[in-house]
Amino acid sequence: MNGNTLLCLCLALLSSTQIVAASSPDKSPQKNPPSPSASAPFVPQEARALALRAEKAFASGDLKQAESFYHQALAFSPNNSQLLVSLAAVETRMGKPEESEKILDQALHLNHRNAPAWLLLGMNYLEQKRDEEAFAALVQAALYDNLNPRAHNYLGIAAGRKGWSEASEDELRRAIELDPTYADANFNLAVHYLRHTPPLLELARRHYQQAIDLGSSKDPAIEAQLAKGTSNPSASSGNTDLIP
Repeated sequence: MNGNTLLCLCLALLSSTQIVAASSPDKSPQKNPPSPSASAPFVPQEARALALRAEKAFASGDLKQAESFYHQALAFSPNNSQLLVSLAAVETRMGKPEESEKILDQALHLNHRNAPAWLLLGMNYLEQKRDEEAFAALVQAALYDNLNPRAHNYLGIAAGRKGWSEASEDELRRAIELDPTYADANFNLAVHYLRHTPPLLELARRHYQQAIDLGSSKDPAIEAQLAKGTSNPSASSGNTDLIP
C-alpha cells in the first residue's frame, strides 16, 4: 500500500474511534450498531478535548503534535481502547509499526472485540509481510465489523497472498457491495481478474475503469495488459492496495 492509501485508512480509523471517544453516536451505515455490553466508558472532558485536537493535528499532517495530544488524552483516560487505537494509527503513519503493534495489543487486551484495532493490526502485518498474522487479524476485523468495506478489502488482500483466489475475490466483491464508491477495492478486483487463468479481461476492464472514475491514478502496466489481452502478475506499479 502506498502513503496516500495509508493516510486515508488512518484517517478513517481516527474518525471511527474518535466518535466513540467523544461519546457521540456513530451513524455511519458501515458500522454495526453497538451492543449494550459494548457501550463506551465515561471519557473525561479533558480527554475528549485533547483527542479532538489530536485528530485535527493528524488531519493537517502534524503527526508529532497528534502523538503528543493523544498521549496527554490517555493520561486522563488510560484504559480507553478507542484512544489507544487512535494513537496506534498515528504511530503507523509515522512509520513505527512495532510501537503501533504494542499499543494495539494493549487496546485489544482491554476490548478483544475492537474491530478498528484488528484492522489496523492487520494492516501493519501486511506492510511487514507477516501474512499469516495479517490474515488472522483481518478475519477478526471482518468478524467484529462485518459491514466495514475496508475490513473486507484488506482481508481480500490477505487471502490473495495466501493463494486463496476464490476467497480473495469474495472479500473484494463484498467490499464493493458495501461501498460501490470504494476505488481501492475496485482496483484490487481488477488486478485479481487480470491474474486469473485465463485472464478475465472484461471484468478486469470494468473494475479498473470504475476505480479510475472513482479517483484512482491510471496504471500504465495494467492498461498495457488490458490492451494486449494478457496477464502479467508482476507488472503493475501499484498506486493502491494491490494484491501482491
